[in-house]
Amino acid sequence: MPPARCTHRGIHCLPRFRSPRQTVLFREAGLIRSIALAFVIVSIGFIGQEDHPNNLLMRQDGKVPKSYVGSAMTLLATLEQAQVLPPEDTKEADHLIKSVIQFQSVFTKSPDPKLQEFVRAAVIRQYSEHAPTILAQFRSSGWTAEVLQALADAEFHASTDELQLLAAAFETFNLSVEDFQRFMKLIRDGAEALAMRGQNFHEIYGRYRETMPSTTEH
Repeated sequence: MPPARCTHRGIHCLPRFRSPRQTVLFREAGLIRSIALAFVIVSIGFIGQEDHPNNLLMRQDGKVPKSYVGSAMTLLATLEQAQVLPPEDTKEADHLIKSVIQFQSVFTKSPDPKLQEFVRAAVIRQYSEHAPTILAQFRSSGWTAEVLQALADAEFHASTDELQLLAAAFETFNLSVEDFQRFMKLIRDGAEALAMRGQNFHEIYGRYRETMPSTTEH
């Protein structure tokens, strides 16, 4: 029986679930181009602001670390597996790619104490003594399944006032609290959709991550 394929228009996707070798083909050309272009656009947006935290994502040679690109690709691949991505080449899809990249920048690089306490408390709540290791991996290599689901849970339970404390940090990266809420809802929707099919967000994310660019390059 031939493997099922996704139905997003114009996208060459993989069967669900796919072997590690097959996952390399996932939206290969279009996805890489979209994310690479998004990283460039994001960086251009902060040219002339040498002290802006977003510029810390760029290496001295002007390139974005492969680990950050890989983590962004991994998240999109996982959400595609969950079948919760918006159609390609729409405003919603472009906005999602921006959110994946920019919120990774916010939570790994922003010096805002309220924002850093939010992510620290979220991860501690879920993983207690393992939180320092998880946070260190996140800051060096980008999104992890643990941080994503911890943030999604924290956002779901946070009050309006608590979320508004993050607004200033988000605005520095051209984002809003509403953007964060939409992004976190998509993470929860993806995890729920996978669970309904007997799959696990952490496991799917981990399998995709092994096929993506380096998790150790800085």
